[in-house]
Amino acid sequence: MLTTNQFEKYLAQAVTWIREHQERFWAIAGTVLLTVLLIGLLINRRQTQNTQAWFQLGNAQGQLMQGNLDNARKTLQDWETTFQGTEAATYAKFMKADLLYRTSDYVQAARIYHELAQAGRPEVIRPLALSAETAAEEMAGHIPQALALAKTFLETYPDHFMAGPMYLSQARLSELAGNPAAAAAIYERFVLLFPQSPWTDLARGRSQTLPRNK
Repeated sequence: MLTTNQFEKYLAQAVTWIREHQERFWAIAGTVLLTVLLIGLLINRRQTQNTQAWFQLGNAQGQLMQGNLDNARKTLQDWETTFQGTEAATYAKFMKADLLYRTSDYVQAARIYHELAQAGRPEVIRPLALSAETAAEEMAGHIPQALALAKTFLETYPDHFMAGPMYLSQARLSELAGNPAAAAAIYERFVLLFPQSPWTDLARGRSQTLPRNK
């Protein structure tokens, strides 16, 4: 720890050095100041770009929700050209998959959902992408793949708010796969886990209707 006398000695030495090397000192100071200013400008530009990216993505979302699919496609294409690499990039990718799903290109939609389910950032997007991938695979007629994905979702995210619908998807897919006994068991589990759900009566009815293994 420096004493007062030592601090004053070092301060005096620093002042003396600055007097003797003023040109070099101001060059260093100017470089540091310029660096700080550039960093500030880059941060401000980044923040402005991110704000614009979210705004434009909101426009695309509105078009998608209103069914203006051609306009949504054009907006997303323009967005990718300008804002790729911003904070909204993952959500734009998810929206692109949604657009493909809405236009019945289920195979390509499933491919993008799969990428997001595996490595999407932030990680909160992954279970949503996995559930969407399940739906896309089902719509593409890939029942075994969709059934495996539903099982993976429930094993990986058992407490997620999408778990209830995924149990119903798993049960329905089991029926489509020709396994009514497994479907009935899943419907029963849904009734047990979600007794107050709007779909509980439906699940109970299906579990009582489907044949069981003897």
